[in-house]
Amino acid sequence: MFAYLDAQTGSMIAAALAGGAAGIGVLLRMYSNRFLGIFSKKHRERAAADAASLMDSPSESINS
Repeated sequence: MFAYLDAQTGSMIAAALAGGAAGIGVLLRMYSNRFLGIFSKKHRERAAADAASLMDSPSESINS
């Protein structure tokens, strides 16, 4: 099954791993406030404020 692996195969695997790592980094960056909110009151309040502002924003733009 893996009898022939050329140089491009290694590059493709490296690119897939780098892309996956970058995707995980973006995901962690996006949800860091929610994750840190579990452990810290300060971050929990900030995450709640962010969530409240997100909840308020779409309804204002629809009703306007």
